Amino acid sequence: MLSESGIRQLFERRYVPANCHLLGDSGYPCKPWLLTPYLQPRQGPQLNYNRAHKTTRAVVERGIGQLKRRFHVLHGEVRLRPEKVSKVIIACAILHNICKVRQIAEPLEDGDEDEDGDNDEDGGEEDIHIPQGNRAQSGLPYRANFTNLHFRDADGAGAADGNGV
Repeated sequence: MLSESGIRQLFERRYVPANCHLLGDSGYPCKPWLLTPYLQPRQGPQLNYNRAHKTTRAVVERGIGQLKRRFHVLHGEVRLRPEKVSKVIIACAILHNICKVRQIAEPLEDGDEDEDGDNDEDGGEEDIHIPQGNRAQSGLPYRANFTNLHFRDADGAGAADGNGV
């Protein structure tokens, strides 16, 4: 899906500022604009990076879960043209934000907690890795520099300076 998306083209053509990033799981190729986790992180910056990556992805996934609980149209496949489905998603997000401002509780469903079952605390990544070849992995040196710049502190404080993931 990402390979066909307009957002990929915006990043690849450098319409998006260099300090903006997307996060992806290990099934995606690492790129300067698409940060993926280390598969076998070493202690220190790599482990700190993976922990911050996982925490940030979890926030996004919880938000998606909230939208899906509130608007069942977002469960499963939405059979609409891409132009229409993007409008439906935007409308759901706006309505969800209105509900949050007005403190309207979201519906609860069984099994919504930790939908991906990912509870490892070591910052490791358990997603399936799909090799993408050298060209697709062009972001590895960028990720290494990014990691060493922002996650070098042993306690992960490098990410707290506002320049982290």
